[in-house]
This record gives sequence, C-alpha cells and structure tokens, in this order.
Amino acid sequence: MATAEALPKEVVTAKPEAKAEPPLASVAMEKPSNLSEDKSVIPVPHEKVDDSKALAISEKAPEPLLKKSSKGSLGRDIALAKLEDDKRLSFIKAWEESEKSKVENKAQKKLSEVSSWENSKKAALEAQLKQTEVIDIHIDLRKNCIFQLLAT
Repeated sequence: MATAEALPKEVVTAKPEAKAEPPLASVAMEKPSNLSEDKSVIPVPHEKVDDSKALAISEKAPEPLLKKSSKGSLGRDIALAKLEDDKRLSFIKAWEESEKSKVENKAQKKLSEVSSWENSKKAALEAQLKQTEVIDIHIDLRKNCIFQLLAT
C-alpha cells in the first residue's frame, strides 16, 4: 500500500462564488466571425478574485485502465477491443432474448392446444349427456304411456 506521502499531490484552487454573468455579457466577449473587422466589441470587466485563501491540497486518484497514452494506437486498440466486446455481448443478449421468446411462444402454443382439446372434450361430453337425457325422457314417456294403457 502506498502512503499519503508517496502519492502525487496537486494544488487545486477553489474559486469563490462570483456573481453570475448575464448571458449577453458572455456572448459579447466572443467576436462573431461574420462581422466586419471595423466594428469593435467591448469586453465586460471581471471582478478581481482573491485566491490567497482558497487553496486546497487534494490527492490525485489513480487513473482508470482505459486512459489515453502517448501511443495513440494502443489506446485506439483498447477502445476497439472494448467496442467489439460490447458488440459481441449485445449480440449474445439479443440471441438469448430471441431464444427466450421462441420458448415462450412454443409453451403458449402448447397451452392453447391443451385448452382447445379440453374444450372440445367438454363439448363432446355435454352433447353426449344431452343426448342421453333426451333418450331418458323418451323412455320415461313410453313407460308412462304403457302404464296408462295397462291401467285402463
């Protein structure tokens, strides 16, 4: 582990809050390129800031692994490798989602087939039950007719 003395330190100056400049003042300081050279722009004077009491020392945080080095091709290669990894992972994720939706669709199809089979069987049984009830009614009517004929 590195001690606090071994880490590089940098001096950061904290600016005290100054009055916010109106938006027109910041625009007036920039010279538009389309104006002719004979027109002059008057810069807005800034307030003098006392920085003597606003010094702070902070420890420099270690840089992330993907920092740009002086060798531009190395940084570019790292960035391209990361981009390819991200692309590959997004393709994998899309494939997984596709497979998941296929499985869900197949399961839904099977469930609908089972429910339609159940409904057809219920309808067939209800029709058969109704037919037997009609037959039972006819049999009862015939029995009643026979008993009436025998009774007279």
